[in-house]
Amino acid sequence: MWKLWGGADVRARETDITIPIADLDKTVALARGWYEKGFRLFKMKVGKDVEEDIRRLAAVHRALPGISFIGDGNQGFSMQDCLTFVRGVKAFGGAMVLLEQPVVRDDLDSMAAIRRETGIPVAADESVRSLADAQEIVARVAADYINIKIMKTGVVEALEIASFTKASGLKLMIGGMVETRVAMGCSFSMVLGLGGFEVLDLDTPLLLASDPITGGYRYEGPQLQPWAQPGLDMTAEPSPNMSTIE
Repeated sequence: MWKLWGGADVRARETDITIPIADLDKTVALARGWYEKGFRLFKMKVGKDVEEDIRRLAAVHRALPGISFIGDGNQGFSMQDCLTFVRGVKAFGGAMVLLEQPVVRDDLDSMAAIRRETGIPVAADESVRSLADAQEIVARVAADYINIKIMKTGVVEALEIASFTKASGLKLMIGGMVETRVAMGCSFSMVLGLGGFEVLDLDTPLLLASDPITGGYRYEGPQLQPWAQPGLDMTAEPSPNMSTIE
């Protein structure tokens, strides 16, 4: 499938790993487990309690050397809370490489202000559900990255948004919902085919209890390894609990 979309950047790529909002001990334990598997970019879910968010990131920072953070607010911050969060992370020396959707999707003025005042790139996720939304982001200078998700826009419009984003000079991130490697393989095909994707958030199959898919791309720690066979080269294994129809 990556060849269908151009084969512009066919190579192994590294994904982040998502750490949900949890108490300090669980947050550090989860992060340490992924760290031992080679992950160094941690997408921290934040935006519920700004002071607790700072404490959680500080604890992970102290426990694990050489790591970086993406702060994914999922629309949970006010602008002032986001600024407080960034100041807190800078105070303990944390490396914040990206702020993903810190405020509600239609508050583009606050997104623009956050990127200006913090100096940290901002990624628009929920703010971009269509090509028209992406055009508005560019017109308002409200983000540095646009996060492509095929489950958010569909495949065809995702391709249109990606092409527009590249042409506009903004950067591309790609992510997903809670997906198996089928949908994620489609997204990885865009990365390999179109090129230009700088941040990959293609980790959700790693968060599932089991992988029902065989073949296709594979994970080696944080590295996604391409495949060379037709299509996605995947087979779905039936669940042991799945009933059959005679």
